[in-house]
Amino acid sequence: MEKNNLNTYQAAIYLRLSREDGDAGEGAKTVSNSISNQKALIMDFLKSHAEIEIHSVYADDGYSGVSFERPNFQRMLEDIRKGIVNCVIVKDLSRFGRNYIEAGRYIEKIFPMLGVRFIAVTDCYDSLKKDNGSEMVVPFKNLINDAYSRDISIKIRSNLEIKRRKGDYTGAFLAYGYLKSEEDKNRIVVDGYAAEVVKDIFRMKLSGMGQQAIADRLNRQGILSPLAYKGSIGIRLKTSFGTGEGAGWNYVSVTRILKNEIYTGVLVQGRHTTPNYKVKSRVEKPEAEWVRIKDNHEAIISPKEFALVQGLLKMDTRRPPAGEKVYPLAGVLFCGDCMESMVRKTVPSGGKQYVYYVCSGNKKQNENCSTHSISEKELVPAVLEAVRFQINSVLGIGEAMAILDDVQWKDTGAAKYEERIKREKEKKDRTEKRKMGLYEDFRDGLLTRQEYLQMKQEYDCQIRASEDALRSCGHELQLLKEDRGSRQEWIAEFKKYENITVLDRNAVAALVRQVRVYEGKRIEVIFNFQEEMDRYNILAGSGNGCTGRKVV
Repeated sequence: MEKNNLNTYQAAIYLRLSREDGDAGEGAKTVSNSISNQKALIMDFLKSHAEIEIHSVYADDGYSGVSFERPNFQRMLEDIRKGIVNCVIVKDLSRFGRNYIEAGRYIEKIFPMLGVRFIAVTDCYDSLKKDNGSEMVVPFKNLINDAYSRDISIKIRSNLEIKRRKGDYTGAFLAYGYLKSEEDKNRIVVDGYAAEVVKDIFRMKLSGMGQQAIADRLNRQGILSPLAYKGSIGIRLKTSFGTGEGAGWNYVSVTRILKNEIYTGVLVQGRHTTPNYKVKSRVEKPEAEWVRIKDNHEAIISPKEFALVQGLLKMDTRRPPAGEKVYPLAGVLFCGDCMESMVRKTVPSGGKQYVYYVCSGNKKQNENCSTHSISEKELVPAVLEAVRFQINSVLGIGEAMAILDDVQWKDTGAAKYEERIKREKEKKDRTEKRKMGLYEDFRDGLLTRQEYLQMKQEYDCQIRASEDALRSCGHELQLLKEDRGSRQEWIAEFKKYENITVLDRNAVAALVRQVRVYEGKRIEVIFNFQEEMDRYNILAGSGNGCTGRKVV
């Protein structure tokens, strides 16, 4: 039974609007559901209800009706529990909520138990004056509102998926380095200032610096963090890069930039979803279901640089004490006998510092490995010599393959495919012309209906066969072209370092996959692009010993 102290009710006016529920958008419905319109309608209703006094207005603008975990709704509940409010007024049942079960629980159980009068103005529902008709109408309308919310949720999901497939940006926050286009808000464009900072971050990582060292340098240089920068250009949004007002660069913010594929021009969206329209907690989707659009926008970092950095991030690259850069061979140096990492040790002697690399397997009680070591003074020059030898060998392969390419492209391989494509196109054109002439022959009485249909079927088969042959030859020709292009690409990578005199982090990251040190100080260097080198060494017949590995 509702309380009625001196025939006066202390009322809470509850207002709600949500774009997610389809309440906010365009047209007459938006105007009707606006917060101000809801309040105006309720105030007009109260003119004829002197027994109701307004205690407070509670408005949740931008909150879905599916969940009742809304800040001002919860504040209203607190006032109800304190006995301050004993009447709740809404414009209609959909403003109260769109969850059939939860809305029913409040209206039919919780509010009556707490002695609260509930009024939905445009639905003509008043719990003080309810009858058998309203008892049936309220659950039915709540069910409709719930179904409406489910339908809107499905439409929003479908619309977002379509936009993602088109390459439209649907995220709430933009990655540092990009802005929304002024011409098309669904597209993103490079932010010149921030893009230069992103490039510097990748350059510093490739030079051997760790993420914290990069963050420290950016802070010393007075470079605004992503959060602070967004605020400085008028974007007052909390981003995933910041940890609070005035937050500077840190390990996490630098790492997120280094791992974000968006900087290569690839837009990856749809990584998370919600189980259904009532549960808002996000769960990660399988990677196969992510929407990945290549060449979607202008890249800031080349795919090659990005791939190199991802390789560095996977390595064990602890930096030296009080130093910014990691050691050149950090993360790629292993014991060749037990494949455990080699640990760098500094030994002071006679006022000097001597550096050695020691197998860590023995420390881990690996009985199959001894405590063998090698000095940095021996190791680094040996690896440098192996790198220089490999560069010369690869460039030799490049010269040999260039000569072969000129011959093979004209006389074999690609030339044959090009010739066959030309013949098949001519054949297909002739068949299509003959097929077009069939109907005229049939119309002029030169062919019977059966002859016409039989010959048309034969020509259709010939055309399909030509189309299959064209697809097959085109595919093979494309593979040959891609093969030639990829070879030029990895050979060019070695050529960049043809004048190398010092072993630095950049060269190691680009060219070296692994360095192995065996008992007796035998060193094996395994290079990147090993499979490509082995294949083309055979094709070129260079005999220069370039096998993707070098033992010194």
